[in-house]
Amino acid sequence: MLYRVLGPLEVHTPTVHRLGTGKPATVLATLLQQPNAWVTVDRLIEATWPEEDMPVSAEANLKTYVWQLRRILSLVDGGGRIERGANAYRLRVAPGEIDADRARSLAEAARRPGLAAPAALELVREALALWRGSPFCGVEAAAEAAAALEDLHLQLREHLAELQLGLGEEEQAIGTLRAVTAEAPLREPAWALLVRALHTAGRRTEALVACRRATDVLSAELGVGPGPALAAAERLALGGSGTAPGRRELPRDVRLIGRSVEVTAIRRAAAGVAPVVVIDGPAGIGKTALAVHAAHLLAPEYPDGQFFVGMRLRPALLLDRLLRGVGVPAADLPGDLDEKVALWRSEASRRRLLLVLDGALSRDQAWPLLPAGAAALTLITTRARLHLDGADRVSLGPLGPAAAASLFAGAAGFADDLTIRACGGLPATLLEAAATATARRMVAA
Repeated sequence: MLYRVLGPLEVHTPTVHRLGTGKPATVLATLLQQPNAWVTVDRLIEATWPEEDMPVSAEANLKTYVWQLRRILSLVDGGGRIERGANAYRLRVAPGEIDADRARSLAEAARRPGLAAPAALELVREALALWRGSPFCGVEAAAEAAAALEDLHLQLREHLAELQLGLGEEEQAIGTLRAVTAEAPLREPAWALLVRALHTAGRRTEALVACRRATDVLSAELGVGPGPALAAAERLALGGSGTAPGRRELPRDVRLIGRSVEVTAIRRAAAGVAPVVVIDGPAGIGKTALAVHAAHLLAPEYPDGQFFVGMRLRPALLLDRLLRGVGVPAADLPGDLDEKVALWRSEASRRRLLLVLDGALSRDQAWPLLPAGAAALTLITTRARLHLDGADRVSLGPLGPAAAASLFAGAAGFADDLTIRACGGLPATLLEAAATATARRMVAA
């Protein structure tokens, strides 16, 4: 990186040039905020002398500052980085030459759908390592850009804590979030995450203290009460240890081949309001495997419980099972179906839950089990064309030839083009054929 703005302004040529906070630094900072774009002389003069009488020699002085910057950059490519146009200057910047751009790219990459949590954690840490202090440290002309970068720094640290919590690193997450809330006490998402992290770590009293502190700060500084995230975290903490760490019912994850588009669609749907995803297709097409794989990827975002429900029973019995799973004593289960539904939705509203409803037969069977709030995600697999208002749909078809061949070869250890074609791209049939072929080879040997 040639330009480093995530701290005191520096230019690396590779000799390190620390520009301080003087007027040459102001000129460079102003150009860096609009890389590869023409910035007028008037704008540069205004940024360089913002609150003092502009000298008669301002334009001449500006040329001197540009000359000084060109002399520094001459070690890179002869000083042609700063171009002069019609009453304007332009700083040519190549991709990856500004550390702030690199940080933004890493932050976006860490949020990429389908990315495993450990890989995302490494990207976030790499981004955070670019910070050396306050962005554009002391350069007033870059105050607005610096504020945006400070916000990015806080977002990255919150994401770091989310990933730490999802990977079972509760104490590290708590440390990260205590630092964020101390530095930026009005960031309600960080407070909500801190309450959840303390609760998950079994530190219920501390979780409630943090919640009360957040509520007091928001009330005193902004005149508002807790938002949905903080309120949900408080309800979780008030629920005590009976709901922590939450049920973990997902079956073993499976190797998924040829379904990256569908996994991405499910991850995008999970960010919606009251997300429900219906995964439909014929028998043997891989609906359950897709749902389980996607659920494992998303599980860190639903720490209060992950349920896998085989939809062979009546809704009333399924609701009893779910209610017991979130800590409702069997003696307190209502007898009336409508009351069961109401209690389940009330309990689910307090938690971030992930449900896999496997093999739903009809809308009437699935509908009573759906949580109403945005904190839960429900994945439904079905052979039927279920219509549920507001649900996203992922319809599965046969695997393509390359994916089918890869699945068969991975299971059998060898390729058999004739058998693969005969399976018609059905994952279940391919796996069964691979097992049969492998058994025959063992007998023959």
